[in-house]
Amino acid sequence: MFFVGQEKVEEAKAPKVGECVNLTGSSMNADHDEIDCGDAEATFKIVSDKGNCDDAEQNYTISLGTTDSGNVADLCLALNAAKGDCFDLGSMSTAATKVACAGAGAGSSVVKVVLVGKAGDECANGAQPLENKQRKTLLCLGRAA
Repeated sequence: MFFVGQEKVEEAKAPKVGECVNLTGSSMNADHDEIDCGDAEATFKIVSDKGNCDDAEQNYTISLGTTDSGNVADLCLALNAAKGDCFDLGSMSTAATKVACAGAGAGSSVVKVVLVGKAGDECANGAQPLENKQRKTLLCLGRAA
């Protein structure tokens, strides 16, 4: 149960654009830990607090209660990625996590960022593009092993 005005308190505590978070739990019941963007484990950067996320972004809604009327933040999260970073993209039910590149076996869901570029650039050597048209960025993802 929450009290009147609590949504404003929770909204004020929500992470802001430019800050980084790691998500825990499942995609249906996620929680977040705020983390310094320079930390080697910082997985996501908040790129919008207005919703309407790009296909390359993950939507993260912080809410009170069980209906949309209890939503206090509608955030868009992009991978906090630099060339050489590795991510375990997980499955549909779990959020991506930043991981060490060493030890990623063939067939795993771990990818390595081989290029950070601008939207419209092309990925070379079979790397898969992750283009964010709204933010005009491109990540080229290759095998980590």
